[in-house]
Amino acid sequence: MGKMTTRMGTKSAEIPAKIEARSVFEVDNERLGIGVFSRPLLDREMRRFRAAWEKCLPAGLEAYEVGEKRISFVAQPEGVPAAWDQIDSLLAAATGKAAKSKKVA
Repeated sequence: MGKMTTRMGTKSAEIPAKIEARSVFEVDNERLGIGVFSRPLLDREMRRFRAAWEKCLPAGLEAYEVGEKRISFVAQPEGVPAAWDQIDSLLAAATGKAAKSKKVA
């Protein structure tokens, strides 16, 4: 939970997490990607993100690890851009307003 300053003062607000830093390293003809989140994921966000990630793993992904502060993965070189795109969209869904449950009247 982050703090947001508005003209009405400071209030607590959920701020969607994003990938703040991306690194890619060559390892035995594969690529190790490491993404650092802009803030630690809450437990429910991490569970939601991990479940969605496991449902639709990008092609060419060999291994991955998700933590509250970062994600890392090993992929074929051609699979790295798709992996970053998938991480961005799933992270937005898991930590943004879209992740909140909506009441139906």
